[in-house]
Amino acid sequence: MRDDDELLTIGEVAKLDGTSAKALRYYDAHGILTPFETDPRTGYRYYSPDQMLEMDVIRLCLDAGVPLQSLESFRGPDGSLDWRALMETGRDRVAREAARLRTLETSLDDYLGEVTRKARTPEDGVVCSDLPPTWMVGKPWPYYGGPFMLKPYLRAMTALRAAVREAGLPRLLRRGIIVDCREGKAYAYQQFEASDTSRSTDGRSPDTPDAPVTGTADATDTTDFSFDPSLTVFHPTGGPAEGRVIERESLSACFDEALAMVARNDPTEWPHATVCEIWGSHTAEGSIRVRYTRHRCDAGVVGR
Repeated sequence: MRDDDELLTIGEVAKLDGTSAKALRYYDAHGILTPFETDPRTGYRYYSPDQMLEMDVIRLCLDAGVPLQSLESFRGPDGSLDWRALMETGRDRVAREAARLRTLETSLDDYLGEVTRKARTPEDGVVCSDLPPTWMVGKPWPYYGGPFMLKPYLRAMTALRAAVREAGLPRLLRRGIIVDCREGKAYAYQQFEASDTSRSTDGRSPDTPDAPVTGTADATDTTDFSFDPSLTVFHPTGGPAEGRVIERESLSACFDEALAMVARNDPTEWPHATVCEIWGSHTAEGSIRVRYTRHRCDAGVVGR
């Protein structure tokens, strides 16, 4: 080593970069970052200034979630590290994590929106409004016309929640029973937000029952959500609707009354209806509430 060399000792690199000397030795042993020069007599490792940039890339990729143990796999046939492949892997991990966080943000925004919606609900619980389009995934509800079955309903909700999560889509707050009045069929449903980046599109403009506060209406119409074939996708076009709050002593009693009201609707006037749970609906008197809404538009079955 010459005195005027600009090479850095392992200790200097560790101090400048904030990386431990132990980590640098690991990188060397596994061919991740080989010292520019190693003193054959002392075994001391020396690094060139430009290798500090390589350290930056390694740190960035590790922060992005690339496993330390996998870095060695990016070595090419000549033993050098494939920096491009490493950085692309790091960037892809960041993109996936960003998408996951955006999904969580959308779900939280919708839950926060429910606080606002409840604050705007009239005292008599009746709401007449124009609702925007929405997306829902449904599971056939074979108990329509009979007593409401709480345990099967909760199991259906668990399955639908898992289906939305596995599809990588934001799960919105609304869930309950949707009835296609013209077909006389009912489904347990979970509302979600369609994402253009998570599915293929066919270029058609969107259409959506209960109003989400997020930008669902901007999604393009498609059924390629990677849901199980046993599930049904709904995309009602929105429009005029009439809703009211039903309050009874139990969730089952609420659904029983609401679904009985659905059965009395004229399907030519009200093609579909929804009954959804209301978050935080327990009253001081011990009763519970659901929201019953009947819609002028079709249920919007777009895929099974």
